[in-house]
Amino acid sequence: MSTIYQGNWPNNVSRDAKYSVRQEAGAYVVGMLYETDEGEKWHPTTDKHPRLVEMVNAVKTEINGTQGGPFYINEWRQVIVPAGRPVTYYLAGDYPADLEFEFEGKVISGKPYDFDGGPLAPGCTWTGPHVGIPYVLKPQGRDIYYTRTVGAKVTKDEKLSAYADPAKVAELGQKIVRVAGFGGGRFYVNEFRQIFKPQSDGDSVEYIYVGALTENDPWYPRPHSENAHP
Repeated sequence: MSTIYQGNWPNNVSRDAKYSVRQEAGAYVVGMLYETDEGEKWHPTTDKHPRLVEMVNAVKTEINGTQGGPFYINEWRQVIVPAGRPVTYYLAGDYPADLEFEFEGKVISGKPYDFDGGPLAPGCTWTGPHVGIPYVLKPQGRDIYYTRTVGAKVTKDEKLSAYADPAKVAELGQKIVRVAGFGGGRFYVNEFRQIFKPQSDGDSVEYIYVGALTENDPWYPRPHSENAHP
């Protein structure tokens, strides 16, 4: 019996903000969509993660009756699988191995490196996948939150300050503000605990690298742990 996921998950995301299990040459592989600055759409895949494929397909088969489809990996390396109608998010388990995709001679991953293997500094253009778990920074970096459904037509903003020292939360907020500006807004944390944030000039959206979420930074408890919300 699949476990309904109790943490934060993406919702209504763009096509390039999710991983997927798909068929290729008669076998299931892990894939993604990567959109370049030049407008090209790359569709890299990897066959190096059969266990991850099994985890995702187990949920998809139980709930949908078919295999393949999108999934996410959060900052605790938990695999989150949307399935069913209406869509419900399920916890498929932990997956510690790193996802990397080779395409056109380049390595695409959620690690903070450019295509030449050079490290990204905060403020640089984020060249990695856009797959991540969304959170919202309040203006001026005062707090961080995400919104979850707690009942029929009822939602709740889960503020980070309710789980960690508000002063420490404000320090983390300032860490993001120093790179992304004081306006707040959505940012993402990927499975490598790297933070990136979309910036819009009205005509296009650019993603910038903010930095790493470190062990010293305050953060939410791991979903499905003893101190997580019910």
